[in-house]
Amino acid sequence: MASTPSRRSTRLAAARPQSADQPSSGQTASPPPACSSAQATDARALPVATTWSPTAAAAARAVIVGADEAGALSVVDAGAPTSERFGVVLALGEGEAVVFQGIVDVCVLEGAASAYEHTVVPGDPWARMYSPAAYPLITLRAGSGGSGARRSTQPRAAPASDIEQLRSLWAAQHPAIDGARPAAAVVALRAVHCGLDDIGRVAAPFRNLFALRPLMERIGSYMPKQYKRRRRVLARIESAEKAIRLESGAESSTGREDVSMASDDDGNASDDDDDSGRAVVEYAQHEMALAHHIGLSGFNPVGHLTPDLQLLQTPADWGEVLDQASSAAVQLGSDFEPIPPVYVVAGGQGLGKSTFARLLVNRLIGRFGRAFYMETDLGQPELAPPGVLSLTMLDGPLLGPPFTHTGQTAPYHAVYMGVTTPKNDPDRYADAVQRLAAAYRDHAAAARMAHEDAPVVPLVVNTQGWLKGLGLDLHYSLCEAVRPTNYIQVYDPAAAAGGSAAVPDEYDAQSWAAGNQRAPFIDFGSIAGCDPQLSWISAMGYERAMQATTARQPPPPSTEQAEQPAGEAPSRKGPRMTAHDTRMLAMLSQLYAAGGRVEPQAWNACLWRVADMEWSMHVPLASRPPLVVPWADLVVWLGEEDVPPSQVLRALNGSLVGVIGVAAAPGTDAHVWTQTGVRGLFADSGGISDPAAVELSAPGARALLHSAVGEHQTAHAAGFPPAARPPQIVYGHPSASATTFLAHALVRSVDPARGHLHLLLPPLVTAPAAGPSAGHASSLEQALLCPLTRIVGIVKGPGTGA
Repeated sequence: MASTPSRRSTRLAAARPQSADQPSSGQTASPPPACSSAQATDARALPVATTWSPTAAAAARAVIVGADEAGALSVVDAGAPTSERFGVVLALGEGEAVVFQGIVDVCVLEGAASAYEHTVVPGDPWARMYSPAAYPLITLRAGSGGSGARRSTQPRAAPASDIEQLRSLWAAQHPAIDGARPAAAVVALRAVHCGLDDIGRVAAPFRNLFALRPLMERIGSYMPKQYKRRRRVLARIESAEKAIRLESGAESSTGREDVSMASDDDGNASDDDDDSGRAVVEYAQHEMALAHHIGLSGFNPVGHLTPDLQLLQTPADWGEVLDQASSAAVQLGSDFEPIPPVYVVAGGQGLGKSTFARLLVNRLIGRFGRAFYMETDLGQPELAPPGVLSLTMLDGPLLGPPFTHTGQTAPYHAVYMGVTTPKNDPDRYADAVQRLAAAYRDHAAAARMAHEDAPVVPLVVNTQGWLKGLGLDLHYSLCEAVRPTNYIQVYDPAAAAGGSAAVPDEYDAQSWAAGNQRAPFIDFGSIAGCDPQLSWISAMGYERAMQATTARQPPPPSTEQAEQPAGEAPSRKGPRMTAHDTRMLAMLSQLYAAGGRVEPQAWNACLWRVADMEWSMHVPLASRPPLVVPWADLVVWLGEEDVPPSQVLRALNGSLVGVIGVAAAPGTDAHVWTQTGVRGLFADSGGISDPAAVELSAPGARALLHSAVGEHQTAHAAGFPPAARPPQIVYGHPSASATTFLAHALVRSVDPARGHLHLLLPPLVTAPAAGPSAGHASSLEQALLCPLTRIVGIVKGPGTGA
């Protein structure tokens, strides 16, 4: 993204109080103990790969379902191609799990299953899970998401018809037998064709995100080329694959016998004594059998991890903090009102903050039914596009990486910054964070006023990884604004033990490794009334995840066979997503979104969500029908860019802009926008009025007002046609209180003859308006506006064109 001249904050330049040597009073959490790298990578009983195995009784553990043209479901033979399978129902025993790559819908018919710390139980709707390569693969396992996890008591909607059909088919195939041990979970998987797996059409580097690489290719890349028997082992794998393809649902023991006796090129069965080759062949057989019995279109079960794949291996201390969050009692204030929990997740870059925050949100939603998520990382946000600070209310889990749900939920409030770092304008960044924190507190206060027994809605704050100098000042300002009740700090024990430069300057590596470091990044004793509970969790970034994965690989060929120096670790690793890659994925996901089921939730007054999102990667953006908007109805904010008025149209044409609407959350003056208030911003058919442009802009912005020089003179000076009223041009930024960011849009073209802009908007913004439900406060009913009806302007500033 483009940058602007750096402006060091005058308000934040003063050094913030540094952390003390001892914790402030009331901090009961103990510091992280000294631990080795092996201890830090200890997984919470997560399997390396799929532990559900098709045996001789595989037909009794899985039912493959197909669908006819009318949508009726029926049981089909296991030999049916995966492209013709609607879904599969399988029984997971205690401790069994399925690791997969791809996209799939999941529901539970009996028992409970969990993924990403989210528990799915009977009665829940379909949960869509995204498990792409270059990200940790999802593990779907029997059982709940952790101890202390509780389900929301909100009433559920009637189950979908296909879920009922699947339940009936399973019951017909497996009638209850007295004395039989029931499965821990009966899980239904449904094939998904949403279009996101075709993202490689528009960005070639991401073509294999969801498609599992061919088995022969993966095995071949795993085995070193110097391995003497590599060619013969690959031939045995190919023989096993043919044997499994020929069978029609029977156990593949015959194929195993044939493969185990496969001979080399000289007719000798010398490979039988090769333990390394035998392990690789058994892995291949297991994965092919999984694909045969439970494989679906777009759903690829992974039998064992090869070095090109990752698996989420969460440290044990993550589970302890998550269990505490899902079971700890809610504190009461001096007025005996519940205090909503506020969790701040802090740490350096690449340590797993975002992953932990995602798991924490899923746990909190499972307990409270909903949760707020505040994103303060401009570079790699979770729910909003890059360059945006947002506060979003969620009532459903996050079951995939950020680009799979970017822009699918309308933010409760968002501030458009247009850059990926706050260093150029730290004051505006700090003001935006304070506005988001105030919006969260105001929502809680309004809910208590409207309902005496209003539910508690917790807040999770994901922070940026810049924690030195000015970055530490901004982090202190954030904690002042949100006042956390729980402060979770991510540290890297391996780096600390070795005195690596990755350890922040505020820490002494040796004292940390000895368990003597007791201070967080900042001293909370200097923030009046803020005394959070401190927790430390070990890092789980890309390198640590790969170490945990590599430690569980099949035994590699011997040193002599592989001709690999002793003690040298394998260098092959899965593809790593850089910050640029994640930003690119987020933008492509939002721009190519094609629609879905839009669900407006009146109880939140601004929660618009797109369920079952679809993408059209095969349709070029230039050929899509745009939204035609008269530019007189828009305020054009240019930020810090010094664009002459006569060049505004050229600057907008073909550019990426931020769409700004009036805020649905009450402002700092408790002002709530209504339909009448929004209409009052427009001067009848003349577009946005001059006073409205000033009201919607931040203090200090310079507006090119029509009344200053006359509309016709302004239009002529700006290069607009005489018949077209020019837009309100403002050199500055939108008001963080009166406006909110809605989404990014692409200015496909400009029509100067009619005075129109042609915008390509995501489906969430163009969702049809729906009437609010009865039984809510009138102010909330009036604030329930469709995002499209709230649009008042666009921002063309730094970062929007990158």
